Amino acid sequence: MKANKFILIILFFVGSTTSCTSQEKRPTSQNANLVGLVKTSEDAGKVITLSGNFNGFNAQMMRGPSWQAPGFVERVKELQPGLIRYPGGTVASYWDWKTGWLMEGIELKSEWKSIQTPNPIKLEDLKFACDKSGAQPLYVLNLMNSTVRYQLEMLNAAKKLGLPVNYIELDNELYLGEGFYVKKFPSGKDYAIEANKWIIELKKEFPNARIAVVGSSVKEGAAKKEKKFAERTNNWNREVLAEIKGADAITFHVYGGSGFNFLSNQLESDNENETAKEKASSMQTAFDKPGSIAFILGSPFMRWNNANTYDYKILPKGMKAWVTEYNLFEREGVLAGTWAHGLYALSQTLLFLENPATELICFHNLTTSAQFAAIFNNNQGFAKALKPKTTKQFDFTAAGHCLALSGQAMAEGGLAVKLNFSNNESLSANRGQKYPSLNGWIVKGNKQKKVIVTNLSSKAVTVDFSEIITGDVTFTQLDAIPQQQIAKEEDLHKTSGAGSKIKLPAYLSPF
Repeated sequence: MKANKFILIILFFVGSTTSCTSQEKRPTSQNANLVGLVKTSEDAGKVITLSGNFNGFNAQMMRGPSWQAPGFVERVKELQPGLIRYPGGTVASYWDWKTGWLMEGIELKSEWKSIQTPNPIKLEDLKFACDKSGAQPLYVLNLMNSTVRYQLEMLNAAKKLGLPVNYIELDNELYLGEGFYVKKFPSGKDYAIEANKWIIELKKEFPNARIAVVGSSVKEGAAKKEKKFAERTNNWNREVLAEIKGADAITFHVYGGSGFNFLSNQLESDNENETAKEKASSMQTAFDKPGSIAFILGSPFMRWNNANTYDYKILPKGMKAWVTEYNLFEREGVLAGTWAHGLYALSQTLLFLENPATELICFHNLTTSAQFAAIFNNNQGFAKALKPKTTKQFDFTAAGHCLALSGQAMAEGGLAVKLNFSNNESLSANRGQKYPSLNGWIVKGNKQKKVIVTNLSSKAVTVDFSEIITGDVTFTQLDAIPQQQIAKEEDLHKTSGAGSKIKLPAYLSPF
C-alpha cells in the first residue's frame, strides 16, 4: 500500500436524545431513522493552509499535575498537540519564569490562595513536555509585572535549552475591567504603545518569531467583563490596532454558552433567590428536554458567526487571528463533560477553519476537571455535576476524546478543504438560526489525506466519500448518548472499518 494512497477517515456523530432515561438502548438497523445516500464533494471556496502547529492547548497547570508525573505526557501525546501555551492564560500576568511559579510580593487572585502545594513549571519541564509530545511552545509573556529584558532572558534561556522560539503572545486578557489591568493599561492605546516597544526588542533577537497582541472577542462571556469599564473593553481592539506596529497577529478567546437560558423557563425568570444548586437542577431539567441537544449543538455555530462577523472583520491586511483559548463556558457542570460537550468542542475546532485568517488555535484547557479539560487531573472530574461520576486521573474527557482524533487529522498540516454534502439537513438553534447537521473537512498532507466529519442530527446517514478519496480507506467512529457523562472510555461506543461508503448511525428518542 502506498503511503500517499492511505486515507484515514475520522468520524464523530451523535443523534439527539430527548431524555437521559434508557441511555443504554441503541437503535437497530431496522428502526433507525435513515436518510438516503449522501455524497460528498470539496468546497473550493473554503480552503485554509494549516501548519503542523495549528492545533494547540492552553497549559494552565497550577493545580497539577507535574509534567513528570508517570503517564501524563504520554496521554498528552495522544492529543497530538502542535502547540503548548506556556505558562497558560491569566497566570502569565503574575508569572516568574525562573521559579516556574507566581511572583512574590504582589497581590494575587483570591482563587490561587487556596493552592496549598505549588506545582512549579520551569523551562526544563516545558522542554520535557515538548520533546515528549512533539509540540512547540507558545510563550505568553508577562507585560503586567515584568520587563522586556527579563522576558527576553526567558526566551534566550529557552533557546539555550533547545526549545524553539517561534510563537510569542504579549500577555493575556488585558482588556478585562479588573482594576489590576485598568491601572496598568487605562486603554488599548496605552497597551499598544508599550507593546510596540516590546515588539522592537523581541524582533531584534528573534526576527523570525511570530508575535501576537491581545485582542478582545466581541461576544466573549459577559460574566468575564466588568460593566464599570465596559467602554474600555469595547474600544480595546480599535485602539490597539490603530497604534500597534509590527505585530503578526491578534488573539481572541472564543467561549460559547450552553444555550440553557433559551430552554428553561425557570432560568428566564431570573429568580434572584434561587440557589446555585437550584439553578443547576433547572439547567439539568432543560438539558433533558426534548430537542435540547439541537439547541445546544447550535451554540458553537452562533458564537462563530459573531466572531467571524465582528472579530475577524477588523483584521488589517496581513494580520492573522490566534484563538488562544476556546471552549464551552458553563459554570454549573450540567453540560460539562457530557458527550454533547465533546461534540461542542469539536464543532468549534472545525468552525475556526472557516476563515483562512486563523493561524492557530489553543483549546482551554489541557488538564483539570470536566468543565474545561481535555484530560482529567484527578478522580473528581465531575465534582460540580448533580450526579457526579468518579473519574480516573489522566483519562480523556469527552472533549479530549474528540480532540485526540481531530489532532490526528491536523497533526501533519497541509491544505484543508471544507466538504459539501448533497443532502445536508438544517437544524434549528436559538433565535431561529440554522446550522448544518453534517460538517466535515479533508486535510491533504504530504503523506496522507485525512477526513473528519460530524453528524449532529438525530438521523442516521450513509455517506459516500468515493468522489473525494481514492485508494485504501480505513475509518474510526465514536458516539455516545448526548447527555451521558464521559468518565471512562467504556462510556463511548467505538467502531472501525474500511470502505468509502460509511453509515453514520443515530440515536432515536425513546418517546
